Amino acid sequence: MDSDWERLPRDLVDLILQRFGSLSDYFKFGAACKAWYSAALETINCMLPQQLPMLMVSNDVEDIWNLYSIKEKKLLPLQLPVPYKKPFVGSSYGWLVTMEEDFSVSLLNPFYLVPGKKGCNPSAFIALPPVQPPKPNVFWAQYSDYHIHKAVLSANPVSSPDDYMVMVIFGAYFHLAFIRPSRDKEWTYVSQDWRQYGDAIYYQDHFYAVDQNGRLLYCDVTDKPIFKYLPSNQPQVMDWSKKYLVKSILGELLLVERIKKWTSEEDSDHPIEIKVWKLIISCEGSKWMEIKSIGDSALFLGDNNSSVIASNFPGCHPNSIYFTDLGVYDMETGSFTPHYTTDNVRRLKMARQRPIWIVPPFKPK
Repeated sequence: MDSDWERLPRDLVDLILQRFGSLSDYFKFGAACKAWYSAALETINCMLPQQLPMLMVSNDVEDIWNLYSIKEKKLLPLQLPVPYKKPFVGSSYGWLVTMEEDFSVSLLNPFYLVPGKKGCNPSAFIALPPVQPPKPNVFWAQYSDYHIHKAVLSANPVSSPDDYMVMVIFGAYFHLAFIRPSRDKEWTYVSQDWRQYGDAIYYQDHFYAVDQNGRLLYCDVTDKPIFKYLPSNQPQVMDWSKKYLVKSILGELLLVERIKKWTSEEDSDHPIEIKVWKLIISCEGSKWMEIKSIGDSALFLGDNNSSVIASNFPGCHPNSIYFTDLGVYDMETGSFTPHYTTDNVRRLKMARQRPIWIVPPFKPK
């Protein structure tokens, strides 16, 4: 049956593709056969330069994942084969980052796994060396699936195979390591002090990491590594809060703090407070400034942090923060609403692995 679809003239295929307006339409079309898959990718590159992040959710079938569309509020029929049981620790440019049993790191791009094609290829799978601290914590290394807490890529390995870099937050003490795969055979470990890092980001051609006290570390690892804390005021953050670094649609660096407020009632749901800080850089230095609104932006936070112009995507709420687990936070009202429909909540709760935001990499940057 596939061969019949393969023989459909390309001009006719292009005419069909021009009538699509939703990313899920391209997914459904491309799943028919390899030729249509390639044509769909080419069309998406030209017509859909900015993608709305989607939630990748584990399926009832082992090693199969689905995409949940925030715009359409439903699980898309496209199935992605992702044969990994370890938690994903990062998602950049459509690539998923996971850790193997020997603590080696794997980069996997499920969107480049052409239906019907077996085996791995450089556009779909990249193996990196194990991440081991200089003085490994034996208990942590043997029993934790979360030896790597977060991984960030500097660029798409497909479009920048000789230049991309990877930084991870790892180990019991949440330290940093990085690798330049085209020239490094092992990871380089950042000098380990007592600081624990909560998140990392690649921003304006450099890595940045924020520690639990809100201090921002500048990391230049392109040649001879340079690490320094930016001289700035320290935001009044809680050291036990969850922190996210994200680039705004205006190109600003934002720090989002997620604070769980403890109550005296053991069985009650602990309220969550969200604070957002913007880094202001001037000739006099840099400083964090708390902001109460992100305007027409929508932030997507989790193991992948990104932002979009909400008005470009019907169904995407402006001035809101989409969390993988908490739902949608409205900065104006200070309230949360679920981003899943009722029919999908039970399935998501039963998923074997936690969901993760992923941006289809059809427009490499």
